[in-house]
Amino acid sequence: MEISLPRLAVYPADLQRITGQSERTCQRLLNKIRDMFGLDKHQHVTVYQASEYLGISVAEISRFMRRS
Repeated sequence: MEISLPRLAVYPADLQRITGQSERTCQRLLNKIRDMFGLDKHQHVTVYQASEYLGISVAEISRFMRRS
């Protein structure tokens, strides 16, 4: 099954819609995901990385991203 993604990069606003947490908390969450995958500050977190870290399917994350 192929999923059509609006974009690959995940932003704090996307995580806010998914988790219901504040923007700052979601910024910290993105930093934790970057740390887990060994990414530098300037590198984007992908939907696939966020999915693995959060334990939520890519389809569910992309569904929240389409609502933006």
